[in-house]
Amino acid sequence: MNGESVLNRKSALTMVAVIATFAIAACSEQLDAGKSCPLLCPAQEINLKDTVLDAIASDTTVLGIPPIGSETFLMLSSHHDTVQTRAIIRFDTLQNTFTAANAIDSTISRIDTAQLVLPIDRADSLHRPSGPITLEAYNVDTTASDTAVAALAPLFRPSRLLGAKTFAPESILDTLKIPISPDTILDRINNGTHLRIGLRLVSAQGFDIRIGTTLNGNPATLRLKVSPDTAVRPLSIQPLSNTPPNENFVSGPLADFTIVLQGNTTTPVTQLGVGGLPSRRTLFRFNIPNRILDSTTIVRASLLLTQTPNRGVNPKDSVWVFPVAILASPVVTDAGTLLRFVSGAGFLGLDSLRMAPGDSGIRAFQIVGLVRTWHNTTEEISPNAIGMLSGSEAQLPAQINFFSTQAPTAVQPKLRITYVPQVNIGLPK
Repeated sequence: MNGESVLNRKSALTMVAVIATFAIAACSEQLDAGKSCPLLCPAQEINLKDTVLDAIASDTTVLGIPPIGSETFLMLSSHHDTVQTRAIIRFDTLQNTFTAANAIDSTISRIDTAQLVLPIDRADSLHRPSGPITLEAYNVDTTASDTAVAALAPLFRPSRLLGAKTFAPESILDTLKIPISPDTILDRINNGTHLRIGLRLVSAQGFDIRIGTTLNGNPATLRLKVSPDTAVRPLSIQPLSNTPPNENFVSGPLADFTIVLQGNTTTPVTQLGVGGLPSRRTLFRFNIPNRILDSTTIVRASLLLTQTPNRGVNPKDSVWVFPVAILASPVVTDAGTLLRFVSGAGFLGLDSLRMAPGDSGIRAFQIVGLVRTWHNTTEEISPNAIGMLSGSEAQLPAQINFFSTQAPTAVQPKLRITYVPQVNIGLPK
């Protein structure tokens, strides 16, 4: 046998050994491999137990989350008598000077043109209007409570119209521009007062537009041409809120926000809602027997929810739904507060599923990563709770509904756990 043959033979033997090693390692990891694993690992017997528990201690849906001003997008919706929203944009500081061609600051004494420039989330083929849409801008300045729907809704009337423009479907790309009354802007600048603009979408067939916000770093801007000199660049003014005064933490997020004039404001006790308008989240509290939570090795944990069809607005408009860990202090017990302090998607390997409002059937969310953290802990240390969110909350009117613990037993939420009982091995005396 020559040297090359010996080398090939050794290489082959080495490869067989590596494959065998990986096969044995794979066996030890695949706890649900059934009866095939002991063929590779004859000394390894894993006693898997599988059970479905009525472990949901309570469930509830909370509306109005995320709170006003913390939306990733401003959502303009027009679905006739079903859903209607408005977007509010505040310009509480309007500069009164510009830099002339001679590099000397000059006072703004005229405005040739004014535009509200709206960066939008470009519609895909499933969300493109079948006909033209119109965007209308209104003066919504008021001395009343300026975030309350009751105070703002009546201000969208013809006498307060600042400008409007109709867009053909093919022109709805990544930016929309609405002409604004130059005289109104100049009056605000001369008098040192703020400008509040309210946006309304008019659509014959029902449509939604998502507009960038200060929160996502791509807000609407007010563009002003203040000089006939072509060398003078137009001014671009970004939204800013100074109300309430001396409370930047509160006023800052109110630079732009969405109000809901008409939407689904109730959820039956037999149902749980995720997403929709007003946006909602659902909270689940668990009560898992200690004999399973603390005395076993949990291999898999699935939250089983039965979806019930919602054939309201956009029933085929699929969205992501995902569970999240609750990060609030255990001393917090209010469901609304708990649901504001949550982890992001993917934390602890929590699962997510894509579904449409009109769908139905059992949905299994894998939550084993979080359930394992509840091992040998108390509620005072780690609340046994999970929040359920929509990946498009406050961005689309799609609402996913599930049956609650108040529904018939067959469709109530349940927890399925696969575990390995812990075996106590006596040590020799």
